[in-house]
Amino acid sequence: MSAAPQERVDEVRSIVRDVLGNAASKIFLGRIDAVLNDWAGGKMTAAHACDKVQKMVGLFIGEDKARHIGDRCAMIVMRESASQNK
Repeated sequence: MSAAPQERVDEVRSIVRDVLGNAASKIFLGRIDAVLNDWAGGKMTAAHACDKVQKMVGLFIGEDKARHIGDRCAMIVMRESASQNK
């Protein structure tokens, strides 16, 4: 796996923070940042990172917010997957 473009990682990070607002603690956001940093470093794919973030949010915050994150991140995951298949 290759490293992800930082602008896509930042875009997902922004989406997550926008959706969660004040519902998440700094510690929880730090754990999400760790997952996104693994994606940025090429340790996992965009699909795996977004799925992991969704599961974390669904488990600790709520399914509605997790679904909303998934919906908003779907295009980023598809773009990332398409660029890796070239």
